[in-house]
Amino acid sequence: MQNQPILYLPKTAAERWLDVAAWVFVAVNFALALGYYPDLPETIPTHYNASGQPDKFGPKATIFLMPGIAFILVAGMVYLSKFPHKFNYLTKITPENAASEYQRMRVLLRVVNALTSLLFLVVNWNTLQNARGVSKGLGIEFFIVFIAVVIVPPFVLLGGQRKKA
Repeated sequence: MQNQPILYLPKTAAERWLDVAAWVFVAVNFALALGYYPDLPETIPTHYNASGQPDKFGPKATIFLMPGIAFILVAGMVYLSKFPHKFNYLTKITPENAASEYQRMRVLLRVVNALTSLLFLVVNWNTLQNARGVSKGLGIEFFIVFIAVVIVPPFVLLGGQRKKA
């Protein structure tokens, strides 16, 4: 493993907002699960196939699984973002480029974090709607957020590369 410079970089406003967004999505996810739990049937969807239709079912307590996993992921990514010198980079990290590369990678990690927690919220919302008989399958919002999770991070990552050329 190569030794990369260890720098303390304060969070930017964008990083703070992305962290807040990720935590808000987790909190809303828990609030929805708690709020709807008493009204849920004993069996709810627990898995969806590739076309967005429920294909496995389980006890209603599994409604807390998505918020729980989202909480662990958000906490883990917030913690990992404190160690940008341990990440892998597309370019060689030097003392001259370390600050900008670390900043860009921290923003990327936070974008992925916020979008992933939003995706977990959308899946849980759709599960609640399916369990209550309001809808069947994953809604269009799931596919929109899923595409954003796949498309946005590479633009964030490669956006800084373009500036250097």
